[in-house]
Amino acid sequence: MKKKLSLEQFLRARDYLMSHGRDIEQQLFRYYFEHGSSGHVINALKNYQGEDGGFRNLGEGHAVITNVMDTSMAFQYLSEVGATINDEIVQKGINYLIAAYDHEHEGWQGRPYQQNRGWLDNPCAELVGYLYEYRELVPVDFLTHVTEKAISCMVAFKDSDDEYYFLDALCLLRLAVRIDEPHQTKILEMLANNIPEIIETNREKWATTYCAKPFFFAHSPNSPLFLRIQHDVIRSLENEIDTQAEDGHFVLNWHANEESAVAWKSIWTMDALRAFQHHHMIETKNTAI
Repeated sequence: MKKKLSLEQFLRARDYLMSHGRDIEQQLFRYYFEHGSSGHVINALKNYQGEDGGFRNLGEGHAVITNVMDTSMAFQYLSEVGATINDEIVQKGINYLIAAYDHEHEGWQGRPYQQNRGWLDNPCAELVGYLYEYRELVPVDFLTHVTEKAISCMVAFKDSDDEYYFLDALCLLRLAVRIDEPHQTKILEMLANNIPEIIETNREKWATTYCAKPFFFAHSPNSPLFLRIQHDVIRSLENEIDTQAEDGHFVLNWHANEESAVAWKSIWTMDALRAFQHHHMIETKNTAI
């Protein structure tokens, strides 16, 4: 029987988010656990969107300058709460992604003043997924071009010698669940074949070394890779329960400066809670959430 987050642990995580978390994770918590509104999440995100439609200060890219990395994070949240093409925040964000595409290098430059490593660099493939999700806002020729680029470059993924290539794999997974067939099956088959090498299965490293925790690739039993790695997914979530900090947050496995740590503890705590909920691993007085 799989371990569950106790009610006391759940409430400690909630208290942490409401006392120390960012407004976005606070609204996501309310959305998931307190019948909160998706509109409140969207309104919180609007505070991070620039006039050009891009996002900033979400944890990945730049605190002041709008950039593609933070925009990808924004679209993770927008997709999560069901934002549609009728939402202005989505329209402006998609227009930003189209305008930010570097046609000379045929890809997106993720952060200001930083050269992309190549197409598969985080978050190029993921962005194509959001273009598919909101394809009514995307010129057909542009969508065709970036799709062909993504698929043609995908074969280079398995030959990557990047220590953190699991981030590229996550981007490919976010593309796969949104793209049309036959591309979806092709990407998922490649990820399924490579997933044992992508994830970290050593329990000792999950809380101490920056690595691919298995649940990153299957936040839900409905995730397409879950059956392939379900044992390790549950083990990694149980480890989150065992290593929860006294103040309620779920621990980072890398060193972050004080400012970054505030944002990422909030992000990772909500991320873990969302996964616990989807896997029915939170105890209430009578049952599991």
